[in-house]
Amino acid sequence: MALPAAGRQAAGNWLDSENFEVAVFEAMKARPNRVKFMTGIDDQDGYRLMGKVFSEQVALLELADCSNTTGKSIQAGYPALFQGAVQAIRNPAAHEPLKPLSTEEAMELLTLASPLNRALDTATLRGSAGES
Repeated sequence: MALPAAGRQAAGNWLDSENFEVAVFEAMKARPNRVKFMTGIDDQDGYRLMGKVFSEQVALLELADCSNTTGKSIQAGYPALFQGAVQAIRNPAAHEPLKPLSTEEAMELLTLASPLNRALDTATLRGSAGES
């Protein structure tokens, strides 16, 4: 399975050397780092960062046209995806010894990162970290 460019950039060398656990960790670590870069937020990370950035009340990054129901649903759903990726995949790898992954498991987890990357590719910055 071929990975999109953003996933390949974060995980590529680790995948090439079959260090699948590190590849997944680096790919998942790249999402919060990218969000920090896009928004200028440097005093939060992980779950709280994603909640703040994609807040339904005052989103710093808008992922859809929130003037309609569909856009509001998309905007409301992505925080759970980003927060879940941080909580369930990145955090355990950051705080515990890495658990061995098969090629298939690694590809499944890296595939999860793909729509998150795509959402960030099309996100619109609304305000700045200092305004929220």
